[in-house]
Amino acid sequence: MEQLSIVTETVSVTTVTVEALPTITYDVVRHRGSWRVLHVGKHSAPHANQQAAIDAAVRAATQDVANGRTVAVRLNRTDGQVFDLPLSAEPA
Repeated sequence: MEQLSIVTETVSVTTVTVEALPTITYDVVRHRGSWRVLHVGKHSAPHANQQAAIDAAVRAATQDVANGRTVAVRLNRTDGQVFDLPLSAEPA
């Protein structure tokens, strides 16, 4: 007579839901006659020109990327057009 062995194993499965952090946005805008960076509802100090404001926004965004955050930098032109800007040093 043969012996039959039955092995039972319990496997536990855990589902983890990870919510993505919101995208942090830096908007370069013309406000009160100067180019500024709008971030979290607050305008920065005025910058000398549009490019200086873009550079400041990209620097801040690059720090957030280094900390693992998702960011977007946008140029809001005075004619109403909005452009997404790259975080690299290449011109937009």
